Amino acid sequence: MKGDKPHTLICGVNWLGDSCMSMPAIQAWKNLHPNHTLTILVKPPLAPLWQCHAAIDNIAKLSPGNLGPLRTGRTLRNLPYETAYIFPNSWRATLPPLIANIPNRIGFSGHSRAWLLTKVIPDAPATEHQQYEFARILGVPLTDPLPLPELQLPDPPAEMSRLSKPIVGILPGAARGPAKRWPTKHFIAAAQHIQHSHECHFVVMGTPAEAPLCQEVAQALSPHAICLAGSTTLPTLAATLRACTGVLSNDSGGMHLAAAVGTPVVAMFGLTDPAKTGPIGPNARCLQPHGIQGARKIARNNLEAERILASIPPEDAANALLERMHESRSPL
Repeated sequence: MKGDKPHTLICGVNWLGDSCMSMPAIQAWKNLHPNHTLTILVKPPLAPLWQCHAAIDNIAKLSPGNLGPLRTGRTLRNLPYETAYIFPNSWRATLPPLIANIPNRIGFSGHSRAWLLTKVIPDAPATEHQQYEFARILGVPLTDPLPLPELQLPDPPAEMSRLSKPIVGILPGAARGPAKRWPTKHFIAAAQHIQHSHECHFVVMGTPAEAPLCQEVAQALSPHAICLAGSTTLPTLAATLRACTGVLSNDSGGMHLAAAVGTPVVAMFGLTDPAKTGPIGPNARCLQPHGIQGARKIARNNLEAERILASIPPEDAANALLERMHESRSPL
């Protein structure tokens, strides 16, 4: 680490969506403390994404395995951190800064771990969006909206240069199972509705495990679609999403990444509360079936939960995205 600046550590969260929701608070903190050297501690798969965040000066990687927190803490011990902000609520997340002897350790009390912290942040209101939980930990003003992160991204994949605008991104997958996956046929129908309104191209994105699903959507929209599922790194996925005119998505990490780069996004929500974990930023909109509040106690792996999500009409999603793109002055 360089210079005599104060050194601060953030123990980051473990999922792509949560990471994206933490980015505005981190940006706000850096805006308030530009002279601090800021390091984020994350699992190795998330490190490439944080290399793009302009507020982050250094990245430390969590060691894997049961002894990972111990090894990580020992690695950090000889570095001049003055403060550690701990985003996850687990004991495990508290151990590296504790073992590293970082004098100031700040976070929520979590799982009865308050005695491991030097400053306990009062619990956030249950209805508050998750992005403000991170802001509370960091002690930044709870302004609405928090600033979008400044991301330094690579060029999108070469395949994008062969597509004429408008380009609509489609994210038909979701890691948490069928209850968060709007039907594939609905994504296809919504894209066809958009295509009938405005000549456009589609880029279908997802993880390697979601490649068959994404290929099915792309083939149904051929010759106006390409599939990039499984072929992008996190930085190139972010760059691809930023190059899109708009994005149609499930409630997923990719949805949060699309919102973080400022692209208009329309997301399908079933039982999950978008007021708590919806996409951030002025260009995002969530669609959810009417009367959903009475159904929140349904198990999320229940067929009824899938039926509720599927009740969002494709035409509503298509029209909502067209409206978002128009309002954001994206070229149609």
